[in-house]
Amino acid sequence: MYSIQIKNKAINLRKSGESIYEIARVLNLKPTTVSNWCKNILLTKNLRNKISRQGKFKARAAMLVYTENLREQRLRNTKTNMQEGAKMLGKLSSRDILMIGIGLYWGEGYKYENSELGFTNSNPDMISFYIKWLTLFNVDKSNLIFRITINEVFKSHEKIVKKFWINKLKVRKSQFSATTFIKTGLKKADVSNLKNYHGILRVKVKKGRRLRDKIMGALQHINSCS
Repeated sequence: MYSIQIKNKAINLRKSGESIYEIARVLNLKPTTVSNWCKNILLTKNLRNKISRQGKFKARAAMLVYTENLREQRLRNTKTNMQEGAKMLGKLSSRDILMIGIGLYWGEGYKYENSELGFTNSNPDMISFYIKWLTLFNVDKSNLIFRITINEVFKSHEKIVKKFWINKLKVRKSQFSATTFIKTGLKKADVSNLKNYHGILRVKVKKGRRLRDKIMGALQHINSCS
């Protein structure tokens, strides 16, 4: 098991134009491990040329071209598959959106906690969708209360994480309750990943018990039909 610091060092070396084999040699890693970590990095033509020039053996240069072609093909395939997935759905009706939201609440919503209408997730897009979904029930953003839960190793960056959610959701700072910090076995934090770390966000609706009862009734109906 390699540390996140080693992985990030390998990724940064790759972005600077080092070959997979050279990175593996410097960091004492297997080339296959480095290749897996760096498979989503798109090299510019100049960086490819640099690696080719630095390569001591033509086989390595040939492998570079081969793996880059495979990666580019994989990315093209992924894009095509995603486009086809979007076409499968087409335009969503209000009922479609209603059912998606109920499904999300079934998985991530509060169902037993003091009859509160709450939803917890770490995915910003999922949180945004959920808040838009609440507008189907005439729930305004001003009636929402937020609580962030973050790893204690990121405690010094609490304001940054909170600012992200405020900007992402376009809500007020006053709507956030005290942040919850969780303890882990980590001794050090790799803060270089902070831009991708947003913690976990709970979204609670003020006086949402009536709506929660309706949602729970819908879930029971779905369950009875399954």
